[in-house]
Amino acid sequence: MQNQRNDQLFCTLAMPSYTYAKKAEGLLRQRSKAVKIVRREQTSVSGCGYDIVVTGSCQAAKAILDRASVPYAEVSHDS
Repeated sequence: MQNQRNDQLFCTLAMPSYTYAKKAEGLLRQRSKAVKIVRREQTSVSGCGYDIVVTGSCQAAKAILDRASVPYAEVSHDS
């Protein structure tokens, strides 16, 4: 499930570390995905406090990260 903001699909992936967030950002940008790293106000049990926000297909972004063995702790969809 993805949400739409201004007719664009997006999702947020919680990352287990800042290093993985940077790696995910690079991989997704190489494949022409709009992505940014954002700092979460609170660190979750399953993440480091950094998320990546992906504009476009969440499933495609997750598939790219899965193929590269880049872990993401949880997937949330902003409303």
